[in-house]
Amino acid sequence: MMRLSLLVATALVGNAAAYGPAGVVARPSSRLASSRVSGIEMKKKLKENTVRDVVLIDDLADLGKKGEIVTVKKAYFRNYLLPYGIAEEATPELLAQAEEQRKQREAEELAALKGCQEQAATIESVCGSSAITIMHRAGPDGKLFGTVTSSEVADLVEERTGVKVDKKNVKMPAIGEAGSYIVAMKLHPKVEVTINLVVVGQE
Repeated sequence: MMRLSLLVATALVGNAAAYGPAGVVARPSSRLASSRVSGIEMKKKLKENTVRDVVLIDDLADLGKKGEIVTVKKAYFRNYLLPYGIAEEATPELLAQAEEQRKQREAEELAALKGCQEQAATIESVCGSSAITIMHRAGPDGKLFGTVTSSEVADLVEERTGVKVDKKNVKMPAIGEAGSYIVAMKLHPKVEVTINLVVVGQE
């Protein structure tokens, strides 16, 4: 009987090591610590990936223009946009400034568009009913010595109409012989005007 009691007592002591108070199973402290660390890291990553509204202080390709309000990840703002002075947090004061800048920019863009539309109307009124002729040295077969350049066309249009056109905005085919050609001039992203150019060869 005494031996049986000792065996039961030993078994109870052994089981008590695996259980906490009130029979709760004790868990290794290392697992608890690891779980807490994982939870903290997950919250940190979620916090970094959340977004915020910022005001651009400078133009940035693929994101926006100065004064615009854009939404970016907090980590991107904190690690890149803010340190390089590209954007600031969208406070009420900055939002008000951004709105004023937006209105001013829209007014300027509208004025530029209207000005280019008026220039296009001038060119069409002068050149629309008749072709612009340009003289160029050529051989007996009509082949030109050299080609007619966009700079020559831009100068000719300005001489005839008073409208200054950037040669970079003159779109024309390669002209290597006498003949009639259609030349386009892009005065604005939304405004384009065409003229009929006649090239006359001179021997």
